[in-house]
Amino acid sequence: MGHNGDVTETAPAPAHAPLPLGVTTTLVHRIQRGHFPWWRRAVVCDLADGLDDGELSEVEGIILDMARTGFTAVLVRPSHSDILLDDQPLHRFITRVHNAGLKVIVRLAGATPAGSTGATFIDLESGVTTLVLRTRAALKAGADGIDLGRIDDTCGSAHAPDPARQAERAGKFSQLVRILQAELADFDSLPILAAEASIFDAPSFRRHLEEEWFHHLRDDSLTTCPWDSEALRSRVRDSLHDRDQLGHVAAWHASGRAANGCADIPEPGSWEEGVSPARRAAMALYELSAPGAVYVPFEHLAGRLQPVAAGRMHRTWAGDELASGEARTLATALRLRTERAMGSGSYAFVDNLEWTHQGVGVHICAGTMVVLNTSNAPVVVPAEHRLLVSSAATGGHLVHHPGTPTTVPPECCAWFDTARVQPAPFEHTD
Repeated sequence: MGHNGDVTETAPAPAHAPLPLGVTTTLVHRIQRGHFPWWRRAVVCDLADGLDDGELSEVEGIILDMARTGFTAVLVRPSHSDILLDDQPLHRFITRVHNAGLKVIVRLAGATPAGSTGATFIDLESGVTTLVLRTRAALKAGADGIDLGRIDDTCGSAHAPDPARQAERAGKFSQLVRILQAELADFDSLPILAAEASIFDAPSFRRHLEEEWFHHLRDDSLTTCPWDSEALRSRVRDSLHDRDQLGHVAAWHASGRAANGCADIPEPGSWEEGVSPARRAAMALYELSAPGAVYVPFEHLAGRLQPVAAGRMHRTWAGDELASGEARTLATALRLRTERAMGSGSYAFVDNLEWTHQGVGVHICAGTMVVLNTSNAPVVVPAEHRLLVSSAATGGHLVHHPGTPTTVPPECCAWFDTARVQPAPFEHTD
């Protein structure tokens, strides 16, 4: 990356010795310039557990703290609030959030009726009218976007779905998306439409990506990925490639624990199996270093959930010493992301750095070098790279002094200023 200016004489390598590999930088996403709508680089705090009117009111009390942290928007799911009969609780909530300077995306989870806790898009054939009416009510209450949650392309079957029924359902879903887009077009605020689909049903995912044109179409590339820097690199590269070809914005989310309503069950084989708080914080910083939009679960950094009754939760933000440390780390990362325009910046992988080892991934986004350590051994980053923020700081484990190398421990993600490449001195003679 950079040269220290020293010149050292070495004996020539034997003829059979392999040539040393030089540092390579592989660009996978080009910088985007211009004026962008808010949703293209948004960082969304995902509060998408089913909320009732009382929980919506409680969240209002911590919205200012969340806004100060640096979020762009919040995502809520008022599945226990009958907004068709009374939209005033949702309207009050959205007004309070707007006054704090944030946007509001409302998750309606497909055609899920009020009072239900299911998380996937279900009962499409019998629930279109309910969904359209709830969409209209949320938009009239001031919502800046509608989120359909996880699209169920399997028709709810654990076995191989019937191709004819799947094709029929796909056609109906595409028609529904067009109906919802028409509803959104009636509002001058230009609200967005978002959803989530699985990359493992490739034909269905491609159809959603190419034909339905969601503003945010999240996928499960990170939520199902193992804790391995090479695997994560491959998933990020493929996601950016698929969207860049079509002019879409990438919408990242790393946690699959809320998929299908199973908040306590991670995806089998994913990075979340046996997850530690350190790894969760590292993944939050990792996804925040990618261009596009990012959805961060409320409870991953600084937020806390405490059960208070059947199906109800008490929510706090930066409520204890550890949560306050997480909030400071998150606020620093979000400030850097905004100041450096990382949401629209270039993205490149860096290979063959002499100080890395297997299990350590390095990439650069908008001039910020990001180091993710998925190995079992620490990695020492040279002093010429100035530390900006580290997930290890959330637990108070990071010790760093300016001008000295930085040790990035296992299960940690850290951001650095990318050192400038300095030419080696040479002596010129006539």
